[in-house]
Amino acid sequence: MRISFFRRFVPTVNRHTHKKGKRLSRPHSVRPHAVFAALLLSLTAVLSSCTEVADDVDTTPVLDPWDGAEKASALDNITDIDVEMRGVYIASVYNIDFPSKKGLSSKELAAELDNIVETAASFGINTIFFQVRPSSDALYDSKIFPVSEYLTGKISSSLPDGFDPLEYIVEAAHKAGLRVHAWVNPLRVTRGSEANPKTDPEALAPTNPARLNPKLCVAYADGSLYYDPGLPEVRALVAAGVREIAANYDVDGIIFDDYFYPYPVKDANGNIIDFDDAETYAEYGSGFDNIADWRRNNINLMIKSCYEAIKAESEDCLFGVAPFGIWQNSDGTNGGSATNGLDAYSVIYCDALAWANGGYVDYIAPQIYWSFDKKSAPFDVLADWWNAALDGTGVKFYISLAAYKYGTDEWSGAGERGEITSQINYARELLTYKGCILYGYSNLKKDIDGVATETKAAFSDLIYYTSPVSTGKQMELYAEPPEISDETEIATVTAYGISDPAHTVDYLGKDDPTGAGISRKKDGSFTLTLQLHRGENIVEFKTEYGKYVYTINVGT
Repeated sequence: MRISFFRRFVPTVNRHTHKKGKRLSRPHSVRPHAVFAALLLSLTAVLSSCTEVADDVDTTPVLDPWDGAEKASALDNITDIDVEMRGVYIASVYNIDFPSKKGLSSKELAAELDNIVETAASFGINTIFFQVRPSSDALYDSKIFPVSEYLTGKISSSLPDGFDPLEYIVEAAHKAGLRVHAWVNPLRVTRGSEANPKTDPEALAPTNPARLNPKLCVAYADGSLYYDPGLPEVRALVAAGVREIAANYDVDGIIFDDYFYPYPVKDANGNIIDFDDAETYAEYGSGFDNIADWRRNNINLMIKSCYEAIKAESEDCLFGVAPFGIWQNSDGTNGGSATNGLDAYSVIYCDALAWANGGYVDYIAPQIYWSFDKKSAPFDVLADWWNAALDGTGVKFYISLAAYKYGTDEWSGAGERGEITSQINYARELLTYKGCILYGYSNLKKDIDGVATETKAAFSDLIYYTSPVSTGKQMELYAEPPEISDETEIATVTAYGISDPAHTVDYLGKDDPTGAGISRKKDGSFTLTLQLHRGENIVEFKTEYGKYVYTINVGT
C-alpha cells in the first residue's frame, strides 16, 4: 500500500539581512466548508477500499532546495518568510561563557564579545541568546537591577568603564547579520548551594530590589533566594525589568529559561521540601482549590504581564520561554507525553501550554536535553509531543539541544553517532518546528567530540519556512493490514494519515475523548499505532473541516 504525501517546497536561499523578528499568525486562507456529516469508511482487515496512489507520485516528504530562478519568483509571492533559527546560548552565570572571568576591562570585554559573534557566525549560527540577568542583577545599564558581580567581581553600582555588554553585542551581532535575544532568569535572586547557602538579602547590593524589600523573597533549601511569584509586586517587578530591556535596546527578543518555582530538594527522609509561600497563599490564594493550581496561575500571570510589557515597547521584539523538556508525563487522561521523568507542570508549576494557547508567548524552546535512546525521555517522543501541542497555536517551536553533553559519560559516542545532526534533521520534518538553540558554547568552540563540525554541516545551507499553507486536503486515512488469527482478539494497526497542514487534527481516542493533538510533518502527514479489537472499531478525528469517523472491521 502506498501513502499519498504532498510535497511542500521550502526554498533554501543564501541571503540574510537583519530584521527584527515578526510574529507569525496562523493563516486562514481556506474558505469555510460545511461541517461534514459523519464520514463512514468501512474497512476490512486489509483495508481493501483504500485507493492506491499512482506509481508516478513522489511519496517522500522533503525540504527541497530551489535553484536560482525558482528562488526569486517564489520569494516574491511568499509572505511571512521565516529563516530557520539557529541559536546558541551564551551563559554569564558563574562566568561560564562570558565574561571569561570577573573584573575584565572594557577592552577585554569587547574583545570577548567580538569573538563570540565571530565564532557563532562561523558555525552557521544566526541568533545569540545572551544571558543578561543570571539572577537579580544586570549585564546592561539598568535602573532596576544592580550590575552583575560576574562583570565586576564585586558589588558595584556602575558598569566597568561604562561598558554595556548588551548594547555592544547587539550592535556587533547586527553588523554581522545575527540576531540577539536577551536571556533573563526572572525569579532567581541568588545562586547558592546547600553546602554554601546565599540567602541573606543584606549581602546583596544596596540597590538590589531583594535587599530593598526582603519580603519579596523566599529562601529555599537549595541554598538560593527566590522572588515569590505569588506576590503582585514581584510579577510587576519582573515585567518592569523586561520592559526596560525592550525600551532601551534593539534586541530581537527576550527569553526566560526554565527556572520558575525552584527545582525540588529532598530532606534526609526523601521527602520534598516545600517552597515556603504559605503566607502568600493564605493572602492571595482564595478561589483556588489547591496551592499547586495557584502557583501555576502565578507563573501564567507573570508570563502574560511580561508579554504585554514587551509588546507595549516593541511589537517586533519576540518573547519566548525555554521550559524544562517534559510538560507532564502521561497518565492516560492529561494529554502528557509518554515519558517518565520530572515534569515542569507538577514540580516547578510551569504550564507552557497555557502560555501558548493563551497567546502570550511568540515561541517555546523546550530543553529536550536527552538522546533518542533515553528510555525515560526519548528525544523523538518529546519532539513529537511538543510539535503536536503547538500545532494551531501560532507559536513558533524551537528546540533547545544539549551540545554541552558531548564529551560526557552520559552522551559517550554522541559525535560518532551524530546525535545533534540526527536531532536537527528529525525536527526539521515536524510541522511547527522553526529552529533550534544549542546550549554548550564552550563545547562548540572547542569542537568537543566533533560537535562544532556537526553543527557547521547541519547549518551549511539556509532553510526558510513559511506559515503552514492550506492544501485543501481535508482528511485521508490509510492503514497496514493487522496481524490476526482465530485466537487473536486484539490487532495492532499502523495507520497513515494526511490532512491540511494549515489546520490542526485531533484524534478522539478512547482514552482522551476531548481529543489529543497529532504530531504531523510539514506536509500534514502523520502516523498512528492503533490497538483494535476483533469486530467493529470506531476511529474518530476532528478538524476545522468537521469530524471524520472511520469504521474499521477486524477479522470479519
